[in-house]
Amino acid sequence: MKRFMIGITFIAAIVLISYSAQAQKTRDNVPQAVLTAFSATYPQASLKNWKINKDTCIASFKFADRKYEAFYLKNGKWIQSERTVRHKTTLPEDAQLFLKTGKYASWHIDDLQNLKTPSKSLFLVSIDNNSGNPVSYDGGSVESKMLYFNDRGKLVRVTAL
Repeated sequence: MKRFMIGITFIAAIVLISYSAQAQKTRDNVPQAVLTAFSATYPQASLKNWKINKDTCIASFKFADRKYEAFYLKNGKWIQSERTVRHKTTLPEDAQLFLKTGKYASWHIDDLQNLKTPSKSLFLVSIDNNSGNPVSYDGGSVESKMLYFNDRGKLVRVTAL
């Protein structure tokens, strides 16, 4: 049993070291201009990892006990940030009212995000008409939509997912 526990501990250590090395490798590929811009914008952030997608660097992190992603061009220019919203009461009042009494009041809320760009702030609400269940048992079709609300809570766009 002792050998088994030592083996498990050794495997866990290898996995942890590999993960840490990969995270450092990705961070090493992030341009200094991006790292500087991120640190200036979110100095108290707890960085989880960096992803690089073509010309975009994406930081996943926690800030003020909330999950965020920040997107930067490789020259350090901030494109946008996305924050997970925990509950619909965080949305502007008009958006809350629409979700309670509007066209999609009977739909299930799957996900809430706050999206900020240099020019606007939006709340994104992912909904479906099947209580979050991806399988329809009644033979009907499951629909999913993304609702976009501006920072005042006005519905500005609806897209099918």
